[in-house]
Amino acid sequence: MAERFARVRYRTVIVLLICALGLLYVGYQSVQGERGLLRWVERSTEVERTRAEVAALAEERRKLEHRVSRLRSDSLDLDLLDQEARRLLNLGHPDEEVIFHDKPSGPGAND
Repeated sequence: MAERFARVRYRTVIVLLICALGLLYVGYQSVQGERGLLRWVERSTEVERTRAEVAALAEERRKLEHRVSRLRSDSLDLDLLDQEARRLLNLGHPDEEVIFHDKPSGPGAND
């Protein structure tokens, strides 16, 4: 009879130990795993950074579309056309003075 209780006790301890290890594994994976809490926070930060980048690119696109619309034949801005031609061809009139400056860097530097 004592042996029977000992076997039952060992089985109970083994089952409880396996359950505890299973819970420990699930707990670890819920924090550190591929789909865990830390990875979720990292992805949330990445999503916010990407949204900010998309907003900046959308603004840059809007500015470029505005410049292109001013160069279309139905609404041609002659001053802008002259400015772009001079910039691309690197030319000026003989009676003009040219002042060179460093190119600005960063987003929107080509405006």
